[in-house]
Amino acid sequence: MMILAFFLLGGLAGIFAWLYIDRFIPNLQQEIYQNYIELYPENRYLFHSKKAAIQSQKCGHIFLYFLGFGLCFAALCYFLQDELFTLWLAITLSLLFVISWLDWHYQLISPTPCLFLFFLGLFGAHQEFSIGAHQEFSILTLSQSLESAVSFFGVFYIIYHLSKWFYKKEALGRGDYWLALGVGTYLTIAHLPLFLFIACLLGIIVYWISRKPVLPFAPFLCLSLIITSAISL
Repeated sequence: MMILAFFLLGGLAGIFAWLYIDRFIPNLQQEIYQNYIELYPENRYLFHSKKAAIQSQKCGHIFLYFLGFGLCFAALCYFLQDELFTLWLAITLSLLFVISWLDWHYQLISPTPCLFLFFLGLFGAHQEFSIGAHQEFSILTLSQSLESAVSFFGVFYIIYHLSKWFYKKEALGRGDYWLALGVGTYLTIAHLPLFLFIACLLGIIVYWISRKPVLPFAPFLCLSLIITSAISL
């Protein structure tokens, strides 16, 4: 019965993920247009979404998200046998998927899901620290999680500005340091070199295979988080 409940809950999460991805670019277009109107009220132009430089891409049928997320939630519930931990891990993976999908297709990372990831990581650290459960949520305490998040953010913030200064353009997106803030709540500071190495290695392998001129970094950061977490268990 609990597995069925998690399947339906996962299906609902899949619908929310689909809606967020599907409406991401239209909402972004409207936000940019509204900001333009506020800055230049006398140069008001009619809004034509079809003329925007960036357009929405097909993200698959909503039923596939319902089924895929539902099966993922149900499988985690079956293997982990801990409802709260399963929910925490499943939502984490869902956020990583959304962030990766958007960056892969649009080379854009919204701070919103990154901040959700940040607070979710802090919640996991707090649970491990406060209840000391048989199933540990996180390998970090709450204070360690906060320190690590700030450190990850700081390192990526410095890398962003150094690469921008060196290449005279953005080699690393601003969204990457917001993602690093969220990722940092799940890993210790000592894991940062391994985390970066795995992410860069995955990026090099995919670039060598795909030969894409522009390769988004968020999917490799998300995969590296999963791999590094698995190694550290």
